[in-house]
Amino acid sequence: MSPRPTRRAILSAGAVGLVAACTPSHRPPSAGRQARTDPDVALTAAAVDRELALLAAYDAALAATPALASRLAPLRAEHAEHLIALTAGRASTPTASPATDPAPAQPRGAGPRGVQAGRSLVTAERTAAAAHAAAAVTASARLAAVLASLAASEASHQVALG
Repeated sequence: MSPRPTRRAILSAGAVGLVAACTPSHRPPSAGRQARTDPDVALTAAAVDRELALLAAYDAALAATPALASRLAPLRAEHAEHLIALTAGRASTPTASPATDPAPAQPRGAGPRGVQAGRSLVTAERTAAAAHAAAAVTASARLAAVLASLAASEASHQVALG
């Protein structure tokens, strides 16, 4: 005949079972539950994509109309700075270049391609400014400050492109 378990042994075994059942590592993942992600990650990625698109637009405009280089190069450089600010995770905001004055981007002799390049860049800047401003509304305070600064910079570029 085997010895009868003591009351203490039965209670201890039950307690171990309850603790194991309540431990999160033993619960199966819920099908509807999604991992929480930082919303700033997606907002930053979208802002980086916008800045890369602006850099590509400036590169295309510079390739098509080299006569605009003196006006477009400083604006393009600012977008490179914006990209660095976003990817470095710094809370610092980009600064406006003194070369971004409200003079029109088309110097004499730039021709119809220069006019079209300027219009395309103004549209791209306007779109990016609006997207940065909209993203700033849902971003953390740190990222919102950067996005708002980028939106303001893009808006100033529209003026510089005239």
